[in-house]
Amino acid sequence: MAKTVSILTPCRNEADTIANCVHNLYAFHPLEGGHEVIVIDGMSDDGTRETLHQLQKRYPDLIVLDNPNRFVSAGMNIGIKQAVGEYIVRADVRCLHPATYLLDLLALSKRSGADNVGGVLVPVSEDRYIPKSIRFAYKSRIAMGGALRDRGDFEGETDTVYGGCFKKETLLRIGMYDEQMVRNQDDELSFRLRKSGGKIIQSGKIKVQYTPRGTYRQLFKQFSQYGYWKVAVIRKHPNQASIRHFLPLGLILGFITLFAIIPFYPQGMLWLMGYSTLYFLSLGLESMKITVQYGTLLAPGVGVAILLIHIGFGIGFLAGLLAHFLKRTPHYFKTLSR
Repeated sequence: MAKTVSILTPCRNEADTIANCVHNLYAFHPLEGGHEVIVIDGMSDDGTRETLHQLQKRYPDLIVLDNPNRFVSAGMNIGIKQAVGEYIVRADVRCLHPATYLLDLLALSKRSGADNVGGVLVPVSEDRYIPKSIRFAYKSRIAMGGALRDRGDFEGETDTVYGGCFKKETLLRIGMYDEQMVRNQDDELSFRLRKSGGKIIQSGKIKVQYTPRGTYRQLFKQFSQYGYWKVAVIRKHPNQASIRHFLPLGLILGFITLFAIIPFYPQGMLWLMGYSTLYFLSLGLESMKITVQYGTLLAPGVGVAILLIHIGFGIGFLAGLLAHFLKRTPHYFKTLSR
């Protein structure tokens, strides 16, 4: 039976979060024509699949599909082909959406006439020091782009949005998701959509709670993978690149270059000290600005989180460039970042 919306949730090894996610997706305010929930599981081996089977007893219309490829892009395409909704909404397993989410997205889509619409992510976390520091780092303009940062009540065109709400026919027309993209599949899809004449609208009034990675190691791996796969996106769509994509790489190359010239130029140590001082001073000021109303004891932790975002993305980007020439992808950049 046709539905107005098909919600697609790709997942892999989310035993701790999948139940809350599914309960959230069934708690939306009803809309005319109804919605279906499709979870596409990447062959989880941590108990996620067993939990999903239990959830199907409570929600008999919950659809669970297998994703042998395991990556999000392939999972989304499996879900799109199965979906019977006029609109496709992607909902990530680590997000909690407001009860009016579907109503708000459809209203924004119809009001704006956009081909893809979405809200903003509002990070939430445990109150422990490191998760809280990572959460506050997501508020930083020098750490996050607009799609991953709450910009108040901003509404207007943007490059990409969280999740997205598309007409199914639009996704089929532009070729769905590129299954070569382990990460950054939303960026790549959004660029093709805009290149074909489509419009993407973001509304800051639609706020989705998102739980970032809980440790510095996980955060570093996540952003190193973002950097690595951003190279693949830029290679495919050179016009998609912007200066902010290259800044973390420039930071890494700056440190490498200054370290390398020290044996040959005595003043190289002074240049390195000056370069480091400028960067870490900027990092410290940004961390203080973000945490000033919450207590400056959090500032060092936020600074470390922003540093790892920059360094991780830069190293990943550099690795992506090298992997292109070496014609191989290290396993590290294809595995889960948790």
